[in-house]
Amino acid sequence: MADDDVRAYGLVAPLKVGLLNDYPTRAGVENDTLDTLRMVFDEAVADGVVDRTIELVERNVIGLPNGTYQAVEQGYDELVADGCLVIFGPYVSDNAVPLAAHAARMAKVPNIILSGSEGALSEWTFALNNGSMPEEPVMLAAVMIGDGRSRIAIAYEASLIGKEYLAFAERAYSAAGLKIVATVPIPQVEADKTEVVKALRAADPDAVVHVGFGHGLWGFSDALAAAGWDPPRYTTTAFEMAHISAEWMRHLSGWIGLDSYDERNRVGQDFLDRFQARYGRRPTHSMPGLCRDVATVIVRGLAAARPLTGEGVKGGLEQVKLIPSASGAPGTFLRFGRYIRQGWMGTDYLIARRVLPDGTGHVFHATPSQFISRAVGAG
Repeated sequence: MADDDVRAYGLVAPLKVGLLNDYPTRAGVENDTLDTLRMVFDEAVADGVVDRTIELVERNVIGLPNGTYQAVEQGYDELVADGCLVIFGPYVSDNAVPLAAHAARMAKVPNIILSGSEGALSEWTFALNNGSMPEEPVMLAAVMIGDGRSRIAIAYEASLIGKEYLAFAERAYSAAGLKIVATVPIPQVEADKTEVVKALRAADPDAVVHVGFGHGLWGFSDALAAAGWDPPRYTTTAFEMAHISAEWMRHLSGWIGLDSYDERNRVGQDFLDRFQARYGRRPTHSMPGLCRDVATVIVRGLAAARPLTGEGVKGGLEQVKLIPSASGAPGTFLRFGRYIRQGWMGTDYLIARRVLPDGTGHVFHATPSQFISRAVGAG
């Protein structure tokens, strides 16, 4: 709706929500995201949660690791200039961390990120993080303890994300009594893994762990197969890249990783029932449920905003309390607060899943809470 139409005809201007996608993928996955956001926004209008329509304004940019941070900052500024009251994105820590400082300097519009780095949290930046660099290593340690692992070799991406993951992994695994027998750097983009596999195998681990954004996983399974070595292997929420395409699923064949999709979550399944009724398909990966949760807190923030400004929405988000989540294990909740910017409540907002050896799908593997006390050294 144009501003001239609002002035001339007395129409009610829509509430504008920005989507800052710094990691464009294939259309199918992005359609799941867009369709989820639009469905939740439409339901909020129909149910009277908000009193006017919600308009989604998109900016798709190629940020780090393949593009530039500058493109992300420019996209954010354009969404602010377009009148968005809140922004969903960016997704990637390498972009979210510097953008948080920029958003704080502007002090105009809150954004909700998926980034797992706590360095991205600020007064204006909230997180329904698709993982957490400080927490994922503890969760993965619990899963590996449950699987009987003890000697761990780590391949870490040589990037902001990879090095931050590595630092937390070394601390968490040590506290859990897991022995790290090797740490090997890998590029954060696709590269040959033959020498990496040799170095990892030489340390004689009983499990291999990858930490990083995920592009470093390309070629890993191929190199393991070429070497005739099939160790138990684990990764972070980079595991969720498997939903992007069949090729990603193939590269993650046999890997165990952390994910926010849990078919046991009734809230998530009820949401997917409505999604399927509206769109005729039922995606079984993390993004629809995660986007439902993001859209839900955005709607609550808009409804509670006094006045309808970016600062008002920031205050509205701080009033979000104890909303059942579609993501994570049953019993996961959403909440923010005046000094609370990480929105998950529940140990198992991430669970472990496993890609089948033939790469045809993924299945539930374990919940971290089963062995979390041993992972944190609590006996």
